[in-house]
Amino acid sequence: MNGSNASIFDFIIVGAGSAGSVMANKLSASGRLSVLLLEQGKRDSSVLLTMPKGFGAVLAGTTYVSRYPVTRAANEPSSEVWLRGKTLGGSSSVNGMLWARPQPEGFSALAEAGGDEWAWSRMEPYFHALDGSGSSNGIIPTTTHATQHAITQAFIESSCATGLPRRELMVDVGQRGVGYLHFNIDRKGKRHSASTAFLKPLQRRTNLHIETDIQVNKLVFEGKRATSVICHGKGGKISYTARREIVLCAGTLESPQILQRSGVGPAPLLDELGIPVIHANPRVGANLREHLLLGISFGVKSWADSENRQYAGLPLIWNVLRYFMTGKGPMAQSPCHAAAFIRSDEGLNTPDIMLMFNPYSREGNTFSESPGVSIAGYLMYPKSSGEIRIRSSDPGAAALIRPNYLGDEYDRRSSVAAVRQIRAIAAQPPLAAKLSRELPSSAAAQSDEEILELYRKGGQPGFHATGTCAMGRDGVTSVVDGNTRVHGIDGVRVVDCSIYPEMLAGITNASIMAVAMRAADRILEEYPA
Repeated sequence: MNGSNASIFDFIIVGAGSAGSVMANKLSASGRLSVLLLEQGKRDSSVLLTMPKGFGAVLAGTTYVSRYPVTRAANEPSSEVWLRGKTLGGSSSVNGMLWARPQPEGFSALAEAGGDEWAWSRMEPYFHALDGSGSSNGIIPTTTHATQHAITQAFIESSCATGLPRRELMVDVGQRGVGYLHFNIDRKGKRHSASTAFLKPLQRRTNLHIETDIQVNKLVFEGKRATSVICHGKGGKISYTARREIVLCAGTLESPQILQRSGVGPAPLLDELGIPVIHANPRVGANLREHLLLGISFGVKSWADSENRQYAGLPLIWNVLRYFMTGKGPMAQSPCHAAAFIRSDEGLNTPDIMLMFNPYSREGNTFSESPGVSIAGYLMYPKSSGEIRIRSSDPGAAALIRPNYLGDEYDRRSSVAAVRQIRAIAAQPPLAAKLSRELPSSAAAQSDEEILELYRKGGQPGFHATGTCAMGRDGVTSVVDGNTRVHGIDGVRVVDCSIYPEMLAGITNASIMAVAMRAADRILEEYPA
């Protein structure tokens, strides 16, 4: 499963994230097809990648994450940066480990775009295979936190007091309700990433070759057929050839950039940059969608209800030692403990807002000096869309990323509703009895416009971007077809969150693994083992 001196393979997979790890596992399973998996980052060997709370230190560095500067509107922060995993497992190795299935209705848009093969009835078995429907029988072990704070239970009780039903099994966000979240953390307190699940068991699979520390520059075409990839690695420029197909699993931010650098994208952009046009498609890089998250922080009356002191000084040292000795404690947990799935409008049939309870509060980039907690919320299915466009043929040059948050009236209205629901929950006696006040950073924002200004100035990305190589039935309004093949060219597929025509889920990790499993099965139907 290590690197290879060979340069020709049946399949070349670009990106070893959640989708690429699944794709590599399944395409190489028969032993008959040779598969090359290319990953820009390093191998996932650091203990910080397996210790759940280690991801905070990981995200603060550059070893295992890529940083993408984002262009916001003129009156909004100019320093926003999007982070993505840069290691085996991709963002599943550095994310918050929340495990939640999408709503079945989320696949309606995918089925409409790509055919009934993507309907929920076809997709549900893949989710069952992944998580065992909340049991311990799935590929990905999912657990709730072994110990829970009393204040987290107060959040749940207060949510129920507003009319939300209590849910014992929260892997399905299609259910309106509140409860403890599930995480892809195993019983030993270790993160279970896509790499852990789909790559590490394949150490002896000789037909799968993995190259790390290698960046794909572009695809090379013979006519309209992609035949090879040009990369830059430690040894300089290198080329690999695919006998059958190249599968881009580089993610919503990178897959469209690779296509654009290769001559597949908006013709005016390619002409401006001097890139020969292989196939003009203005939708490559369009339709970018991202969650805009806003946290509302509250002071609490007792330090027993807050983790603000747990991640610095002697408490941090003790928590790390405890983790290595027992696999338990705060370092074995995700930062988020419980969630509520709510409707922004009672006329909706299904939830469209996710609220997350965190037993800590932050002021800027540091934990509050006094005890506190926070409730963060975001609209799960934003209608606003932006774009990503390369600025150079150089893969090292930063792309132009415009998210266009809150560009749609529905997004603005529903985002305001999220904050009002957070405050309604906080005002209910079980939680209100433990809170002292809403912190000044948000408390003054009461009108709709003041709340929207909070989002504009203090909102954060959910790191769930989708849509930039959207699936569809024609090559005018979309980038890939129902078989994930890129319209207008041959030999290239895209399988990652970029193919979603609409935001599919509030949490994207589980859904893209299931989509990759289905896409791999469809590829194997064309190339039977």
